[in-house]
Amino acid sequence: MLAIAYDKDADVLYITEGRPRKAIGEMVEDGVIVRRDPKTKAVVGFTIVDFMEHFTGTKPQRIPLKAHFSAVVA
Repeated sequence: MLAIAYDKDADVLYITEGRPRKAIGEMVEDGVIVRRDPKTKAVVGFTIVDFMEHFTGTKPQRIPLKAHFSAVVA
């Protein structure tokens, strides 16, 4: 399950795989944070700060997000 949430007041987009859990954040680009499992280092989500700033203006910007999510069967 991939969960996507947007906080309009803070202008932050959250993308999370599975249930919310503790993670280590790593800034990979201005305002783009990759969230990783502290034990396995697997990508568990992304946080994009100032989300709308990336997509306003005359030319939209691309945000390169690459990750492999595997299905978790409970």
